[in-house]
Amino acid sequence: MRALLLTLVVVWLVACRATASDVPAASPTLAQPAAPTQPASPTEAAAPAPTAAPPAPTRMPIINVDDMMGFFPPQTVYVAMPDHVSAITLLNHFTRYQIQTGSIAQVSSDATGQWLYLLDTETSGTSRLRGFDIPFGAQRAVQATIADVAADRRALSTLSDGRVLVLKSDANHAWVDAYAAVTLRPLGAVMDKPGCGDRLLASGRRIAIVCLATGEIAVDDLHGNHAAIDGALPALVATAMAEDGTLYVATTDQQLAVVPAGASTLAGVMWPSEWRGSILPEGLAIAQGGDSAVIAQRSDDGAWLRVLRMSNPAERKSLRLAGVPHGGILTLWPFAYYAVESTIRHIDLTSGLLETMAEVGAGAVPGAVVNG
Repeated sequence: MRALLLTLVVVWLVACRATASDVPAASPTLAQPAAPTQPASPTEAAAPAPTAAPPAPTRMPIINVDDMMGFFPPQTVYVAMPDHVSAITLLNHFTRYQIQTGSIAQVSSDATGQWLYLLDTETSGTSRLRGFDIPFGAQRAVQATIADVAADRRALSTLSDGRVLVLKSDANHAWVDAYAAVTLRPLGAVMDKPGCGDRLLASGRRIAIVCLATGEIAVDDLHGNHAAIDGALPALVATAMAEDGTLYVATTDQQLAVVPAGASTLAGVMWPSEWRGSILPEGLAIAQGGDSAVIAQRSDDGAWLRVLRMSNPAERKSLRLAGVPHGGILTLWPFAYYAVESTIRHIDLTSGLLETMAEVGAGAVPGAVVNG
């Protein structure tokens, strides 16, 4: 009887086992380390419940490094070389385009930042004035065989109404000829000065002709009213004009003077005693709406940019440079641009941070800087 019961139990277990085998069972998964670059196979885990298909990947927006959320202004500096001018952007140091020239060109831009003007020497010995659109560097106009251009790197400028100015001179006098915006059609002389004249300065309110050797200055208010500035500071090495017409001049031995807007008398500016060294040629520029003078200076302990608040001379700072600038400095707040050896560089006037923008070659000269 006992044997019979055991037999029935065995038969019942066999039957149950056969029934259970009709439903596939998940086999146990052995714990094994997965390959570092391959996820576990789906068959190695229990199948999840069905889910909706994942959405298509969202296309990432293209980031424009020339904007950077407005943290830095999009500026472009134009650097003159012996045979071309390069347009180099501030933010990514990209060369937007190059324009071929017959010599180291003088460079100027209009007040709107839309037009670029180059003045270079032709093979015949005369000069050539050309106009380009700034976004693409496409030539839009040319005026060739211009004679009597003053032998100075600061003989080209523009007015707020778009007129292009060129300083000319001969043995007896200097004068300024105007050319129409965009077309460069000659408009005739707008100012004349007897004697020496080798530097042209212009703003929206007046223009000036400066003789560096004697320090003589003549100004015009753009309405035909001329005046000779009282007082002279001989042996000038640097000059600049603010947008309101305030005129600044400097000598190598740390003499700085100013002719305020609407005035006709040169007045000295107290030079900070701790600023020692010599002011570099073309080492003077005006920044921050004309309220700050930026001065490049060389001393026994290196090169410096001195920033002087003209409305409050007690507010001043010194920024150490890496290398001695040549060919002048340019400012467009909050940066200053300058060339050292074969490079073009910039410095943040608020923090003193320096950066080399590009290797451009020997003889580089900063020409102009624009927003955009």
